[in-house]
Amino acid sequence: MIPEPNNTSPNELYLDVRLLQHLTDTAKWGKVLAVLGFILSGFILVFGLFMQQMLQSSGMEGRVPDVGLSGFTIVVYTFVALVYFFPSLYLYNFASSMQKGVQERSRQKVGKAIGKLRILFKFLVIMLLLFLLLFAISLLMLATGVTVPQM
Repeated sequence: MIPEPNNTSPNELYLDVRLLQHLTDTAKWGKVLAVLGFILSGFILVFGLFMQQMLQSSGMEGRVPDVGLSGFTIVVYTFVALVYFFPSLYLYNFASSMQKGVQERSRQKVGKAIGKLRILFKFLVIMLLLFLLLFAISLLMLATGVTVPQM
């Protein structure tokens, strides 16, 4: 993976020690961020599962109007936890592959790691476009005065 700069062909990528160190540091921070994402995703899921019980406790019955009375709250929190879980998983896969590739000086493994980073970026773009679409629909509904019927 580290040939002499004078011996590289036009199709090879030369990475010096400084660039390899940057890739290693990026992978380490990516792994930390991914693990924190897993933890946050777990907290969101646990909070969503127990929110209904907390809101229906005897002291909260009169003060909370129908917030946790349906399974919809649990579904929403589970969805949010899953949406946050997958980017963390993709980031963890990238970081692990990059660490292995740099450690072994394997061009194929570094390339595979970059491919996993590409998957993460694609997922984030799709997710952000969906959120922007939902935001635009919400603004349109607000501007036109459309309301969602209550059950």
